[in-house]
Amino acid sequence: MRRSVCFSGLLLLMGAVVGCAGGGKGDVSGQVKFNGQPLPAGAIAFISQVGDKQVVNATIQDGKYTVKDIAAGPVVITVATYPPSPPPQVAPGVKPIEGPKGETSAASPPGKFVKIPQKYSLADQSGLTYTVTKGSQEHNIELTP
Repeated sequence: MRRSVCFSGLLLLMGAVVGCAGGGKGDVSGQVKFNGQPLPAGAIAFISQVGDKQVVNATIQDGKYTVKDIAAGPVVITVATYPPSPPPQVAPGVKPIEGPKGETSAASPPGKFVKIPQKYSLADQSGLTYTVTKGSQEHNIELTP
């Protein structure tokens, strides 16, 4: 009897320690590649599969991304790219308003858009999953046609 009480107490203590070690938040950085090449620009979302299903978004620039403060646990990942916006339309003879570097559109630069399969932008079809752990970590993603 005494032995089973001690064993039960030990199991309870182990469960409490494991429960305290889980949870928390993580920061995930990495590279997104399509057909072996870094994705020039886009957006990435980490959708937590625990609790209130938190969504953390980040931009992809030159293939690199960083998401911060995502709840530790399993996530589904989505990736999307967007074609550049056309230049703003202005009346003939009127000069468009330029940004600090002379650009007239905030969209991705011409030639930088890479079309990826739409499935990667849909949480139920992307097939991209990961388990976030507490602290900083790296997770690289390879997309295929």
